[in-house]
Amino acid sequence: MRKISVCFFVVALMISLSSAVFAAKKTGSLQPEDFAFKGVALGDTSAVMQEKLGEPDFDTEIVVLEQAVKCYVYSADLKVCVDPRTEKVVAVLCKDKEYKARAGVSYGATRAKLMSTYGKADKEKRDGNLYYVYRNPEDEKQKLMLQMEPADYYVESFLITSLPLTEDEAAEYEMGEFPTELSGEDEPKLSGGFNSRGEWWAAYKVNDNLTIGI
Repeated sequence: MRKISVCFFVVALMISLSSAVFAAKKTGSLQPEDFAFKGVALGDTSAVMQEKLGEPDFDTEIVVLEQAVKCYVYSADLKVCVDPRTEKVVAVLCKDKEYKARAGVSYGATRAKLMSTYGKADKEKRDGNLYYVYRNPEDEKQKLMLQMEPADYYVESFLITSLPLTEDEAAEYEMGEFPTELSGEDEPKLSGGFNSRGEWWAAYKVNDNLTIGI
């Protein structure tokens, strides 16, 4: 009887381990390339973008995730957006049904395909659309947002972006970048820049506990 119990225990343990290994194989993980588009990375300048993608058809101003951006239009299905204050890439919007991301993820990809490639996603609703959101573990400002068909849950479009989703991110984005060469320090006491409304702001760090606006 004891031998039978031991056998059952061993079999159960083997099944459990096999299930864990199978689950691990079916769950993917994020890679740096998931937050870039055909060699164009978030933070690249518009000049670098055009070196890699070619000259756009035209540029215009649009709003993405509630932020005004300068948009370089390559086609109805591909737009690359930059922060107008810095001319650095902050969003790539791709609706091209022929585009294939890593591991063949493309228009029509299912939830199972996304899980096996990227892992588990956060869900976010924006302007009536459902997105599966993946944050770059090396830089959480960078996001891969996949717009999903709301009934059958397959990918309809790609949005690779560093634009803010939360209030804290929006506040930081509004402050913009400050040219650190003005302070000449590795950790500048003086910070500031132009916000998204074109208004200048500045602050002076007195110490680790006190920063004042100037």
